[in-house]
Amino acid sequence: MGELNNISNLKLKNTVIPGDKFKGVIFDLYGTLIEFNTRPLLREFSKILGVKTFSVKLKATLIEHFESDDKALEGFIEALIGRKSTPEEYFKCRIALESHLSTAKLARGARLLLSNLKARNIKIALLSNVAQIFKKPFFELGLAKYFDVINFSSDIGTKKPTATAYIKVTSELGLLPSDCLFIGDDVKNDYDAPKSLGMNAINIGDGRRDVYVNCLSELVWLTASGTPLLKIGAEYTIDDQNFMVTDIELLSEEELGRYNIVARVHGLDANNVKKQWYVKRYIDPASAYIEETAHRIMCTIGASAPRAYLLEGEEPLLFSSPAKGALWKDGDYDIEVAEQVGTQAAAAYILSNADWRPRNTYIQKSTSKVTSIDLEHCLFDRVLGINLEGFDGTTKENIDNLGLSTWAHTKTRVLSYSAIRRAIKCFTQTDNRNTSEFKQFLKGWDKTFKQAISNRRLITEILQTKMNSQQLVIGTKSHRRAFANVDLHDLLERIELGHRVMRLKETWDK
Repeated sequence: MGELNNISNLKLKNTVIPGDKFKGVIFDLYGTLIEFNTRPLLREFSKILGVKTFSVKLKATLIEHFESDDKALEGFIEALIGRKSTPEEYFKCRIALESHLSTAKLARGARLLLSNLKARNIKIALLSNVAQIFKKPFFELGLAKYFDVINFSSDIGTKKPTATAYIKVTSELGLLPSDCLFIGDDVKNDYDAPKSLGMNAINIGDGRRDVYVNCLSELVWLTASGTPLLKIGAEYTIDDQNFMVTDIELLSEEELGRYNIVARVHGLDANNVKKQWYVKRYIDPASAYIEETAHRIMCTIGASAPRAYLLEGEEPLLFSSPAKGALWKDGDYDIEVAEQVGTQAAAAYILSNADWRPRNTYIQKSTSKVTSIDLEHCLFDRVLGINLEGFDGTTKENIDNLGLSTWAHTKTRVLSYSAIRRAIKCFTQTDNRNTSEFKQFLKGWDKTFKQAISNRRLITEILQTKMNSQQLVIGTKSHRRAFANVDLHDLLERIELGHRVMRLKETWDK
């Protein structure tokens, strides 16, 4: 178990927001969610039009709305030069505009932060001082789907820091200003003005305000109460050793799932030796306990998985050691690794790991070691369809009280023979059991069940302890429920009888 140490000798930037949990987040756009510099474009416009661009002229364009983007560009040019543009001027400015708009890119962590907030049912709004000609990247980069309210100054006819701009967006969200958190890079528009109206605020910048972060990606660790779960400079105790964070490297969207947040976290131990952990924040915090429990059981049955430790706090974080080797790819399966694959297959069956796939598997070629990662989708085999009025399936006692009727309420089982066969074939690429590789596979399979049987009592103790503390919540969103005694019975039955599954005709019949 990990813990956060209170340390007085470090000056950490203040990212703790006073007050209750916020219900809505209002974002600025450019310099916050999207990286885009308008200055090179304005210089090119000046060159094309033969005039200097003055800020007073540009401010007027922020609240002007036009019936089309073409008319918007015509109006923007007219605001700069005081007359209508010639066809040649318009054409050149249009080319320059399209070229510069194409350079806009999402700030690191933007999509992940938005999707995470959305999945947590936090309302999201945009309030941006933007001339109409600069709106396009917001939509082309796919951000609109995350927002409940989208207010561009050029659409609403008012701009920051006018109070009516902020009141309008909070009203459309259906929230009080005190329920909202404003995030942006401009200290006047995105921090001072929202704070004066009773909002919480975080400045993305260099510390000119009390509550700030250096970059947007740091905010993916922020809780609904405004407390950062993880931050650079903080010191933690993981595996009974001190660990001070020196860098947080957020994984790319390609490396992540849909909502969970994962980072490579670099730091120093008490002896200033460099260490690295992977740290995961879950969209459903209860999943942290499932994954940590699965890691513990993997260790007891001899299946390779990273070391994992929970850091308790407002939400639990899972710290896990890096898996050795490289991500599994087609062609990796051979006689050298077949036994290890058999071991991992048996572990996936025992734990009912619905996400055992090559994308969550590492292989170390030099040692033929195969390691499973991302174990949060474990322990859920029995899908219950319960339509009892007032029934709460999130407590173990309520599931236990179903008694024998649990079997009547069972809609389906995750561990079907076809599911087992498909998962194994993802690695072996064949159903042929008359091979030397399959013999080695069975060796690993049988060895794992033998060890699981010998450690049955320990596995039972691990699960009962978690059950009694109501920490195990399993299943997909539509079938989320507590892990109960029926699930423990199912798991122990799999340990006792599962070794036969690879030899059953039903497993291999299509």
